[in-house]
Amino acid sequence: MSTLSILDQLPSGFFVEESPRGVLALHADVARDLHAAGYGPEHDGDLRQSGLEGRRPLYSVGGAEAELVLRRFSHGGLLRWLTGARYLDPERPFRELVLVDSLLRAGVRTPQVVAGRARMARPFGWTLDVVSRRIPDSVDLGFVLGMVRRGELAGERLQRLVEAVGELVQKLHRHACQHADLTPPNILLERSFIDGTEPRPVLWILDLDRSVLHRHLDRGRRTENLRRLFRYVGRRDMTSGRSFSRSDYARFLRAYAGEGEDWKPIWRAVRSAHGRRRVFHAFGWFLERLFGRRRDPRD
Repeated sequence: MSTLSILDQLPSGFFVEESPRGVLALHADVARDLHAAGYGPEHDGDLRQSGLEGRRPLYSVGGAEAELVLRRFSHGGLLRWLTGARYLDPERPFRELVLVDSLLRAGVRTPQVVAGRARMARPFGWTLDVVSRRIPDSVDLGFVLGMVRRGELAGERLQRLVEAVGELVQKLHRHACQHADLTPPNILLERSFIDGTEPRPVLWILDLDRSVLHRHLDRGRRTENLRRLFRYVGRRDMTSGRSFSRSDYARFLRAYAGEGEDWKPIWRAVRSAHGRRRVFHAFGWFLERLFGRRRDPRD
């Protein structure tokens, strides 16, 4: 099969394996583990349930010491019902791999993607996946919201967490990265902060599929990212109970805006953007309920 143009941009240390129906880019450091597990351009090999949650189940691949996790690409919303897990663009996992490498070099915490793969699917399209290094002893912020609602995380520790999330998003935007799905499940918190062994939260950005690294991230794109983040929290609060107070939102925005900057215009822009799209999102949520959306264990 013909080589994809994005493969010319692979970071150093990666090489490509191709077969008649698949393309695999992998890092030399993990090649032996993945090959030993039977993972290749067309074959999954030995995949095991990882115990981690995502839009779709995440799988462990390679030996136990490898600490590697495979994530299948999956559509959200109505596309999930129309196309299943098929995609028309086979370059998506490789673009994510290249973007992750750029962010890591810029000092943004995100799990290293060590392999990307595209396989031809019948009767049309491609199935896609990436393999990343697992972040041990961690939990995504979707589950942490439940802890906040139950009062298991409060006071000064909650304040430090809210500020750390604001600083993380600011760092992502400062490097001109527009995350395609900036929601709490795509932010990971190391458990050392929850159990009190670390005084400061250590956070990681997850799932950079469809995310874009711009030359400059304008106000509209930043606002849209923040609106998506707040919308997730607000929707869960409506169904499961309140998590963050107004003071928590203000604390997040102050940390995001940075020293000496006024956070209130940011908040007004986010609220205005959310109001304009409220009807659209309400219709989408209705369709999800109608078609039997898979229950999120975070709810």
